[in-house]
Amino acid sequence: MSLDPPTYLNSLQNNIRARPIPWEGAVRAGTIKENDLKRIKAVDKVRKDQRRQTVEADQYAYQSLLLGGDQGKSVLESAAKRADVIQYMLVLASDLVNDVPSLASTLFEHPSPYKPFLPLLSHSTNPEDPIPLLTSSFLANLISAVPIDGSKPNPQTNEALPKLYSYLSTLTKSQDSGLQDIAVQEYSALLRTKKAREMFWKQRQDTVNPLIDILRAAAGAGRDSDSTMWSGGASIRSATEAGLGGGVGLQLLYHVLLVIWQLSFEGSLIGKDLEKYLPSPSHIT
Repeated sequence: MSLDPPTYLNSLQNNIRARPIPWEGAVRAGTIKENDLKRIKAVDKVRKDQRRQTVEADQYAYQSLLLGGDQGKSVLESAAKRADVIQYMLVLASDLVNDVPSLASTLFEHPSPYKPFLPLLSHSTNPEDPIPLLTSSFLANLISAVPIDGSKPNPQTNEALPKLYSYLSTLTKSQDSGLQDIAVQEYSALLRTKKAREMFWKQRQDTVNPLIDILRAAAGAGRDSDSTMWSGGASIRSATEAGLGGGVGLQLLYHVLLVIWQLSFEGSLIGKDLEKYLPSPSHIT
């Protein structure tokens, strides 16, 4: 299911796309290589069909640009001290994966497809820092483009996904509904396979618990309160008529329920435990 991109993230990405980057100065300073700049300019600020044709004609050059290779480091590693370049390249990388679907498979052919990206998730403890936000968006796009196949173990993705889940959990635990919605939508994009859902459930203290807290807040129930919503003294209809509590908007609530629904596909693994988190159906009238 395709979801509209979170408003805050979409606005952030558009602002970064519009920023002028002094690329030639970055080359002179040794921040990026001349060949890297040529590849960037060939796909930057061009039509999607032109971008797709350019990348498809030389996919391994763009694999090297983003991930590094025999000719040197990834542009993200080379520009480690230039936050503006890193932000711009993270947005461009997401655009490339979205606009050129075959590039994701080429990136996964690299022996270390996550190496330049995972350290960026811990770039800052500030939940509004653009670099981890943009990194998580790219990784969610990349992983969901080539879903985990449980029959074909992927050690790199199996190692990366828990780190991505952990970062996203910091957003769901924040008090900012915009950041929460970014995390929940990225969860939904990732939870398309059995393996991804199993790994999500394994980290349920960090992943599932905050989602249940959002549901409780929407119902006007605190973690330790005896809310009439959960005890059966109120109905979904009366809660809706009164409006949602805790500053939870309908869009965020929908996305959280979508993630819970995706988890329900693993009923044999999590069914009974998941029931402990949710109100009994007999209490919802």
